[in-house]
Amino acid sequence: MNKDDYTDSFDDGVNTFTLIDDEGREYEFELLDFVDYRDRLYAVLLPVMDENTSSDDDGGVVIMETVFEGNEPVFDFVEDEKLAEAVLHEYSLREEDTDDDDTE
Repeated sequence: MNKDDYTDSFDDGVNTFTLIDDEGREYEFELLDFVDYRDRLYAVLLPVMDENTSSDDDGGVVIMETVFEGNEPVFDFVEDEKLAEAVLHEYSLREEDTDDDDTE
């Protein structure tokens, strides 16, 4: 999904994006958060499951590098598994900190 088109919407406080790949296929994601990692910005996305989603789809999170062309974000899949794991780990650490703050 290099140079994706996207639309965003807010539904009950949930930020969702529809990304369109180079072949015109649409994919809907829930934005969990953005993560700054090593001076780059990454989006942590959760695929939105619906009745058309195959049972073969694992439903795991997707990590995409986010760059801005003007005011428009452009999302690019992170294919480096170690980088994706590092970004996801950074996201998890932040979520743990948020959870700790909520329990105090």
